[in-house]
Amino acid sequence: MNRESCISLFESEGFDLPVLKEIAAVASVMMPIGENWTVSRCRYSPEGETKGRLCIATGIHGDERMGQLVAYEVAQRIMREPEHLQGIVDLYPMLNAIGLDVGQRMVPTSTMLDMNRVFPGNPDGTALESICHAVLEDMKGADLVLDIHTSSQITSELYGVRLHERHAEEMIPGCAALCPRVMWVLPDKPVHSASLTGALSMAGTKAVVLMVDERRLRVQTVVCEVVDGIFCKMKEMGLWSGETKAAPAQESIPCMWEATDICRVTCRHPGVYVPRELNGTVVREGDVLGTIIDALEGETLETVVAPESGLVFTERRYSAVYPGTLIARLCRKERA
Repeated sequence: MNRESCISLFESEGFDLPVLKEIAAVASVMMPIGENWTVSRCRYSPEGETKGRLCIATGIHGDERMGQLVAYEVAQRIMREPEHLQGIVDLYPMLNAIGLDVGQRMVPTSTMLDMNRVFPGNPDGTALESICHAVLEDMKGADLVLDIHTSSQITSELYGVRLHERHAEEMIPGCAALCPRVMWVLPDKPVHSASLTGALSMAGTKAVVLMVDERRLRVQTVVCEVVDGIFCKMKEMGLWSGETKAAPAQESIPCMWEATDICRVTCRHPGVYVPRELNGTVVREGDVLGTIIDALEGETLETVVAPESGLVFTERRYSAVYPGTLIARLCRKERA
């Protein structure tokens, strides 16, 4: 799908669907603040036999909104080409709905907890624990769960797949069909089992994180890239019979397995960082990544250069920085 067609889908409405569309509440609890926290799921399924189930979860952090655009565009494409849907697609666009309402990463209650550190939850626990338990139970048994997260407001990320080390070797070949620019294997830590993907994996359901760029200036381009990858994966899974982009060879996608595969670039001086906008490009040792300026003195405090060659897959945006602030991550491996 090209950018123009993706934008036109955002404007489309009023489809007559030969597929079944069902919106249901997965969980609902009354919060102490007087609001009802409801997590809803929208299910698209073909009539008759289905060939599998894909879950797409977004909004677990209230300051990450790009996933909602991705979920919307997935729904729009299904409605545009309903005859090609061969399996179930479940969309959970607002897991942390009250956090999304106020643009706050944590669940905005007195405890201010990170929802992605409370799984697998507890049906008899707090409101947050019961919500997490219900969400997990509803997703269990799916063929694949995609948990969409986005970069922060001050960083830019290449579209990538992040996996836990425990299941990486088994899942990496299939993740190539998501068409990511990079894949990153994270070391297993106890905290991972409290995340949505970690808890699902422990329960025997395959799940991965999709990291998406939150940068507002090219939102349609980013959304199209991710949605193209999702439908390519759906076709590989037998859930979609329509035209998709061709899945890349696994060997063509840089895959970072070890800490030594990544070069972290930090700064030495405080000031305002002005980037050169190099995310997604291969830089060479000594290339300028950006500058740190002092507006009051009208001086350049530091020219930040690449300490070695690599693919820029994380880049800091224009923002204030301090000594040791992360400026960029470079992938030392141009191929898997």
